[in-house]
Amino acid sequence: MDKSGGCEKSGFRFSPRPNRAGEISWRHWEEGAFQEAEDEGKLVFLSISAVWCHWCHVMDETTLSDRSVIERLNRDFIPVRVDSDKRPDINRRYNQGGWPTIAFLLPSGRHIAGMTFLPAPQLLRLLDRVHAIYSDNRDAIESDLATLALEEHNLLMSFTNGTQKDLNVVEEVQAVIIGSWDRENGGLGDQPKFPNCEALNFALERYVETGNPELKGLVESTLDAMSAGELIDKTEGGFFRYATAADWSSPHFEKMLGDNAELISLYIKAGSALGRYDYKDVAASTLEYVLSNLADENGRGFYGSQDADEEYYADDVKKRSVVAPPPVDRTIYTDSTALMISALVDCSSALGRPGLIEDARRVADHIWKNGLRDSAGICHYFSFPGYSPRIWGQPADQVNFLSALIDLYEATLDPILLERANTLGDILVKNYRSIFGWISEADVGGKGDGEKKSGVLSDIPVDLPEITGNGRAVKALVKLNILKGDTGFNDAVNGIVGSLSAKARAYGFLAAGFASAVDFIEMGPLEIKISGSVTERKLQDILSATLFVWHPRTVVISRNGSLLDANPEESPPALLCAGRTCYPVYDSSTLGDAVGKALKEEQSRAGARSP
Repeated sequence: MDKSGGCEKSGFRFSPRPNRAGEISWRHWEEGAFQEAEDEGKLVFLSISAVWCHWCHVMDETTLSDRSVIERLNRDFIPVRVDSDKRPDINRRYNQGGWPTIAFLLPSGRHIAGMTFLPAPQLLRLLDRVHAIYSDNRDAIESDLATLALEEHNLLMSFTNGTQKDLNVVEEVQAVIIGSWDRENGGLGDQPKFPNCEALNFALERYVETGNPELKGLVESTLDAMSAGELIDKTEGGFFRYATAADWSSPHFEKMLGDNAELISLYIKAGSALGRYDYKDVAASTLEYVLSNLADENGRGFYGSQDADEEYYADDVKKRSVVAPPPVDRTIYTDSTALMISALVDCSSALGRPGLIEDARRVADHIWKNGLRDSAGICHYFSFPGYSPRIWGQPADQVNFLSALIDLYEATLDPILLERANTLGDILVKNYRSIFGWISEADVGGKGDGEKKSGVLSDIPVDLPEITGNGRAVKALVKLNILKGDTGFNDAVNGIVGSLSAKARAYGFLAAGFASAVDFIEMGPLEIKISGSVTERKLQDILSATLFVWHPRTVVISRNGSLLDANPEESPPALLCAGRTCYPVYDSSTLGDAVGKALKEEQSRAGARSP
């Protein structure tokens, strides 16, 4: 077993427990595998697995270790193995609703059939049937699926580049979230129960803006239920990925870095906005789990996940102390590490730990210096061992890291960070914008563990817009414009919002982050302008206050010289400005008062405009 969380052979990762899945002649996802399928008249058997996934390990140990399954796959198919975390683009197109996923593909990449876990006898019957049908009807199947693919492509091409943002999306998404609220158990929907941090964050933002008591009830009931129930590890800290029951019980025990990072930030913000200091305790406990178990000891980033192990997590502290903990995937993924950078920034002031800013900066520096390529942006991951950068062209890495750079800049006002953010923003809009306006993947190449980002994924299957990342991109680019004092990214923002506003409602509460971005544009920022003549000590006090007093629309801006030119000696260290109205800021108390006054002024102006 390797230290990255599983048994690795020829670049493929399998269950850490005994299995024979490595005896299958797996190919990496690359053009050569699909050309081989074409030349031999075979289907591609695609296996999408994850190193943290319990049932993926079971599939390796049972179904894919069955002698007959191994023989049949090697004889009649071209087996291709994909790691879900390392290739999110492939997973997004072919995942069948969970892990493990198996799918049958034509040599063109078009999808015939797929499912999740199957025991060996069922898979053998399916292999025989699919192989026979394809062998007897190859030309007809190829023709029919080519026609279907053309129809899907034409449908996508019929989408026009919109120019108008649909402001109704904010109210519509809010209504969907409230309508999905499980008022008895907290959370959204019945079961299984996922944290859905984007939706909860949007609900919290809207409560802060509107005072809607239902939104407050939704957020509190969910955060209370998650922290009191089985979703959180009360022995070692950290949240599990999801619960299978409506009351947050019977969780799947894998712990994901991205989930925990977003939950840390959510509990910190909710603690500030709702006056719930116990939420900050939950955030602190979760932070300690991440720092103790998922932080790279050399400050290069954070590890992707810790494996699920039902027996281990059922034990108490004493029993756990004498057995090996579940393995950790020591791959550093940029998208989830960027979320953790933002979480460290959020925690630094709220938890009274300013040193977390330096930790976040150290990680950001490593990713920037070692993972950036001209025009391609930031790499997707750093592979273990050696931590060399791998795979470029994934939009979530660019968007999440851009947001993290902005968060770090607002916490430090270091101009280098703003310069880096501007560079990455330029790369994002120049190379990751689709012809429709929204952010998508970039075909920039980049090999990794034998895999290549090119070829088969060019347009088969059709790539539909990913709403969460586009929402984050909008908010980050709008903030960049404000921080730079210009409108350089307006065309990109308008293109994303215009192309997706009318379609966002189809995503339900998954469009929460996008709705948040539209709301931010419509409401406008609360600008915290900090004087360029302020002392270093006072600067740190003000920056700490901006993190401690949370509001979803604050943007921290550095200004040259004093803020009140008429009376520079009386100029405050900072101003809180909403539109043309500004209020002096000296510390966290006056910042909180200034935010309250600005919001009342906004409401007054809105009331005056109403018929």
